[in-house]
Amino acid sequence: MTAWKAQYSEWAGRLDSAVSEVFESMLERNCTPVEETPAVDHSISAQILFSGAIRGECMLFASRSVAQVTAEALLGVTSEAAESMVEDAIGELCNMIAGGWKSKLGPEQAASAISPPLISTLQGPGNVQRTEDSFRRFYSFEGHVFGVEMVF
Repeated sequence: MTAWKAQYSEWAGRLDSAVSEVFESMLERNCTPVEETPAVDHSISAQILFSGAIRGECMLFASRSVAQVTAEALLGVTSEAAESMVEDAIGELCNMIAGGWKSKLGPEQAASAISPPLISTLQGPGNVQRTEDSFRRFYSFEGHVFGVEMVF
């Protein structure tokens, strides 16, 4: 059994906490985990790589419309003004979530480095986890659903 599997509940709980904290502090929105696996359009994604004591990635994926609403909330601007910044906003959201999750780990793991966000507007990973060494969580805010996948 890989190390993260033994800590799945703990790490998933830390991810839920990091997502909630980022949404409450930066977007002034409530965001809660979705227990069922919803169908999520993966038209935009942001990926953060971990290196050091933790090697892996955090990927946030969402539909373009969810990314747009998120950008508006994060930037505090209207749809038209946010449109050109959607990719940057999703990248920054992923960065804050990955950093928040990492900060909740033990000192050695929390010292792991994270990369700048990589943005893709290609179809994402679909509804199937990519490897055994990964887990996914889905979240909802104001009826909008997005996913986060952690791969180790």
